[in-house]
Amino acid sequence: MTLQQDIHSVLDKLSNNESGQLTIDDSWIEEAGEGLKDALRRQFSRREEDFRLRMSNVGRQLCQLQKAKEGAEQERKDYNFVMRMLHGDAVEVIMDVILKIAKANITGGKSKVELDLNGTIVKGEDDVEIDNKVYDIKTASPFAFEHKWSKGIDALKASDDFGYIGQLVGYSEAQGMEAGGWIVVCKSTGKVIVMEADFTPEDKERVLSEMTMKANALKEDWVFERGFEPVDDFFNRKFTGSKKLSMSCNFCDYKKSCWPTAQLLPQPRSKAKEPRKNWYVQYEGVEF
Repeated sequence: MTLQQDIHSVLDKLSNNESGQLTIDDSWIEEAGEGLKDALRRQFSRREEDFRLRMSNVGRQLCQLQKAKEGAEQERKDYNFVMRMLHGDAVEVIMDVILKIAKANITGGKSKVELDLNGTIVKGEDDVEIDNKVYDIKTASPFAFEHKWSKGIDALKASDDFGYIGQLVGYSEAQGMEAGGWIVVCKSTGKVIVMEADFTPEDKERVLSEMTMKANALKEDWVFERGFEPVDDFFNRKFTGSKKLSMSCNFCDYKKSCWPTAQLLPQPRSKAKEPRKNWYVQYEGVEF
């Protein structure tokens, strides 16, 4: 069976009171408890850190990294941000136990790695290594789970605003290992999929080249350029006369620094009681 099938089989038995058919070592539970303690301590003692290129951000857009390096003001995070981080930490700890119960061939994990990008040392720590391949454990919203992760690697390549591909390639290249993929858990339903990386040599070369370019740009203080332009806003397939920030900009913590005139406004022409809001730089023909 595939790794995904093995995980599903374990969860199916646990969900139907058939744990007696599984081997569950109590030491795995104890280790998970310690892992959750570590996560709580880490998240409850969060502090601002000086910018550095890390495995967790090296795959992100250059413009975002440049803003972070210059110390541009970030948007204040939503009050539930730490809960989302803790949820991800907890799922990672739980999935580690599930993988052991599923008898996955865990060959390593939590490996501290370093990758040299033309003199810039990028550090990080991976999640788990299975069959000597590097895997990342992720949580996803129901929308992202169904419309990106469930669609395979091509969907992720088309929309990778959080730099997951660069992160995984960085972990694998730093250790001379093959990239395995992502073990993804839906935050709402608990469904699990395993997306195999399936990188071609050209994919890997392109990603490493892009990461090296970013490292050089940050080291040499290249002139800042916005990575994305506003897009036309449509409602019922009709142009509203408005322009809004791209989805990539919406996910960025520095959009107000990059687009200081942008305003968060309800979508024009919507008849909904609570219309969807977007960040607009032009609203019904009026530029901000």
